[in-house]
Amino acid sequence: MKPFLASVLLLLSVLPAHAQTNQSLIAQTPEERIQLLQHIGGIYFQSGDHANAIDAYQRILEIDPEQKEARSILGVIYVSVKNYEAAIENMRRLTEDYPDDYQALNNLAWTYATAEDPAFRNAATAIDLAQQALVLAPYDHHVWSTLSEAYFVSGQYEKANRAIQHLVKMATTKKIKLTKDAVDTYNNQIRKCTRAIETEKLLSEDQ
Repeated sequence: MKPFLASVLLLLSVLPAHAQTNQSLIAQTPEERIQLLQHIGGIYFQSGDHANAIDAYQRILEIDPEQKEARSILGVIYVSVKNYEAAIENMRRLTEDYPDDYQALNNLAWTYATAEDPAFRNAATAIDLAQQALVLAPYDHHVWSTLSEAYFVSGQYEKANRAIQHLVKMATTKKIKLTKDAVDTYNNQIRKCTRAIETEKLLSEDQ
């Protein structure tokens, strides 16, 4: 039995009585099936089983092609497995359908800024998308981090440094709670920008 189907049967066995109809997964209402598949997909994603996670969320989209959460998470999973073509196409369509969703804009910007495959990296587009996201969410530290990285990969180190420094000042002033991982990431970004600026100055002095 496939792991996916085994998990479906396991979860069906522990569903509340009102959700158990002694029918198959296919016989449940669309809303019930989507809820179950979301739960299964989340478990697979958190455990690092990306193939089965993708399968679960794709099954959701077979039920409801416009299901926003499934579309959003699929884009993130595609990035995790470095399927940048699928990730960008997925995220691009999401930003077209939801132009005021700053998280969708930010996710796409981050992908363009950090894609390991240079064929899919586009610093200029990443900057533009991050700026659009900032208009919608000027106090979101994730977006400022994305903008900093987008400026960095474009070679605009001073702007990258100003963006990350603004993030730190904003987090301190507004008492934004950051996780330890986030703090470490932002400190590394500051060090990275500082090194790049200093190196650029040294190179210009040697000329």
